[in-house]
Amino acid sequence: MPSPLPGMNPWMEAPELWPGVHAALISEIRSRLNASMPPEYFADVEERVFLCDTDDPMIRLIVPDVTVRESMTPDFHESRSTAMATITPALQARVADLQVTERRIVIRSSDHQEIVTVIEILSPANKLQGSAGRSSYLSKRRELLQSESHFIEIDLLRAGSRAEPAPGMGRRDYLIWLSRSQDRMHVDYWPTPLESPLPTIPVPLLPRDRDVTLDMQAVLHDVYDRSGYVRRLDYSRSVPAPPLADAQIDWLNKLAQNAV
Repeated sequence: MPSPLPGMNPWMEAPELWPGVHAALISEIRSRLNASMPPEYFADVEERVFLCDTDDPMIRLIVPDVTVRESMTPDFHESRSTAMATITPALQARVADLQVTERRIVIRSSDHQEIVTVIEILSPANKLQGSAGRSSYLSKRRELLQSESHFIEIDLLRAGSRAEPAPGMGRRDYLIWLSRSQDRMHVDYWPTPLESPLPTIPVPLLPRDRDVTLDMQAVLHDVYDRSGYVRRLDYSRSVPAPPLADAQIDWLNKLAQNAV
């Protein structure tokens, strides 16, 4: 059964559900690209790892209860021919409480394995001001925008702070944008309101080959259906924050009645 909504389903934005949604979107996009691209390319999943300290604001998005623990290192005895020295026990503290892994889609050429296009799907941590997740992501994004790779950013989360490359791009509920390596001065972007279907976008390859198309709405419908969200979402509950406009609430309620 497809989603009752024509576009993004805001109930899927709930923090407790988003890690699974994020993983399913990456898997579905990779599969579609590998089915449609020329054989000279392949899409894969690449990981980025960063550390999150206990005072980082993103910690509450990942672990609800975090404690700082102190422990004693065990005694260490060193034997010598004339004496035995005992190292004084030390306190042991963690310098970081959590190692976070984020995933993205990377298209490579099959011959040289060079990175042709990178597709990032934003997580809540990427949009949280002052967090390690945001700093790490923006730093990596700057590197990519200075490279020879095309870059696509997909933001299907209404919550959080956007860092779009040009003012005014992020005025709609959702945003997808594309920066081509040969023209960093311009970006193509698709601002999408909640009420509209997600766009079909081009995915650029090397100059000798045509773009392939990626139907983001079809991707979302398949994730909703195949990953069991048709059985998991409770449409009697309020939509996750941020709050919607009154007109959007009325529109959603009418559609959600068909799913209850």
